[in-house]
Amino acid sequence: MKLAEGVARMRFFHNLLIEKKQFSSISGYEDIKNIINRVLSSDDSFNLLLVGPSSSAKTQFMMEIMNVSKHCVYFDAANSTNQILQVLEKERPKIVLLDELDKLPRVFAEKMLNFLESGHVKIDQKNCQMDFELKGCKVFGTANDISRISKSVQSRFRKFFLTRYTEQQFLDVSEKVLPKLSPSIARYIGANVYQSNGDIRDCIAVGKLVRKNDGPEEIAEIIATISKYENEGNKK
Repeated sequence: MKLAEGVARMRFFHNLLIEKKQFSSISGYEDIKNIINRVLSSDDSFNLLLVGPSSSAKTQFMMEIMNVSKHCVYFDAANSTNQILQVLEKERPKIVLLDELDKLPRVFAEKMLNFLESGHVKIDQKNCQMDFELKGCKVFGTANDISRISKSVQSRFRKFFLTRYTEQQFLDVSEKVLPKLSPSIARYIGANVYQSNGDIRDCIAVGKLVRKNDGPEEIAEIIATISKYENEGNKK
């Protein structure tokens, strides 16, 4: 009995240590980290939607969750198609990540209602026939504008509304997600990106382009080029 108790205690502290390491790149939100860890360790299904502006840690939570589970699939809802259901049927994931859910076409979003409600997908159409179930599947979504998501889809999620990082928090996060760069360079990149659009993914992208001998001028040029050409609306 004592041996069993010792093993259980070791397992508890091991899991506690893992939980502390998870989401380490995210500044604050300890309460949300706790909830997500509870969701991930549960055998039950759960749908959680993170809503907030750019620079509110939504993307980082998605990135960290991707690192937690091998049985995870990620969809950029802004660029996804009807193949989402086909991928779910084939991969049978334990975790589904729907980034920018508010940009998913409503017509297709409605097709996912049963899945979000019960994990069951059943479609009987001329060009699409499916009947499968994912028990205990967790669905995490992000959205900038909750009003663009139908009430029926919203009702399937527990919603957490996040606020924008302060500049100091964003600089701290930039330093954590750019460990290969010096703290001063990482924070310089973070400061510029924060003033531009506050998207931590841009910090990571810029960090990958920085060379060892680059200084502020070279980094500023990289950021300016990305900002100049990343939006299609800027093209003439």
